[in-house]
Amino acid sequence: MRLLLDINVILDIAFQRTGEPASSTVIATCGRGNEAWVAWHSVATLAYLVERQRSAVVARSFIRDLLAWARVAPTGHDDALKALDWPMPDYEDALQSAVALACSAACIITRNERDFAASPVPALTPAVFLSRHGAPGRA
Repeated sequence: MRLLLDINVILDIAFQRTGEPASSTVIATCGRGNEAWVAWHSVATLAYLVERQRSAVVARSFIRDLLAWARVAPTGHDDALKALDWPMPDYEDALQSAVALACSAACIITRNERDFAASPVPALTPAVFLSRHGAPGRA
């Protein structure tokens, strides 16, 4: 299954936040039946945030590791325009939805499921995704 990972799921791992166990478990399913995809703008934001908290060297290493198992979804001008017209209060969330459509994701994995209520692609928290689709090694 193709999954678009919202930036907050990746930040859980980068900064060992509260959601890290479930987010890590979802990511562990990628390459084992699931494909991970990320938005181009998420990559830039992740690099910036990791560099601010740690260093430029750590940020580049983090992004290199991310891109070893996740693909950057192809999006462009038309996708950004499309996202402007969706009834979603947060434009960044609308962009994530546009990216999910562009890469044909089955769902968006996010810790802010409620913010994607109007998304054309369904959103699930890592915990809900795991309860519905299982974790690595589970039948």
